[in-house]
Amino acid sequence: MLEVTRLEVFIKVMKALSNKVRLRMLALLSERPMSVYELSKILGLSYPLTFLHLKQLRDAGLVQEVRRAEGPGPLPTRYYAVAEFSIVVTPQLIRELVESSEGGG
Repeated sequence: MLEVTRLEVFIKVMKALSNKVRLRMLALLSERPMSVYELSKILGLSYPLTFLHLKQLRDAGLVQEVRRAEGPGPLPTRYYAVAEFSIVVTPQLIRELVESSEGGG
């Protein structure tokens, strides 16, 4: 399995944040956890497209899945909530990420 570098993680986070729909999702999820269905209705997107946006946010570590048992069914409902994160981008950080990547990781 290939090692994921800090630069690759940084790029994944920046890509996830570079989309207006995903930023809106983060804003909505910062108010309260929501299901994919709720988000798709609010955003006017299809369920699959909403799920793909959430997956990108989750893979970047910006949202987390929270399962809640609701109703009489045996399966819990998946909700998504904003993960705690803070991002400070400086020229020094970028230089360090690039240099560590060029130096072999």
